[in-house]
Amino acid sequence: MIEWNEKFSVGYKVFDEQHIKLIEILNDVEFLIKDKSIHNDLLYDRLNVLFSELVDYTVYHFETEEKVFDQKSYPLAEEHKELHRIFVENVKEKLSGFKLGKDERKVALEIYNMLLDWLMNHIVGSDKKYMGKLD
Repeated sequence: MIEWNEKFSVGYKVFDEQHIKLIEILNDVEFLIKDKSIHNDLLYDRLNVLFSELVDYTVYHFETEEKVFDQKSYPLAEEHKELHRIFVENVKEKLSGFKLGKDERKVALEIYNMLLDWLMNHIVGSDKKYMGKLD
């Protein structure tokens, strides 16, 4: 379970709120993966809904960031946009391997760990670079 704290803050309320929402969705994924009372079809269906929500919200968040980058002429915008593009491509590829009957919990955990690692590293790494540069 990830808990938001100020070390994740990028100094822009809208982006912090969106990061919090992404963390909440990831926490929901983790909860489902750990809930051993949910099996097979139901687990697959619920995880599919959450993964879709996560991808959709991530794309929305990236679009929000990129719009501000363009408006504020952020000098690292193109590099940052490329990281976003690669991430979305990788997530969609990884999710294509999430199939019913293919050890849903194990595959979901691999996807979750990839998403968690990327998001945390992206927020405290790449996103922190724009702190104070978008005002």
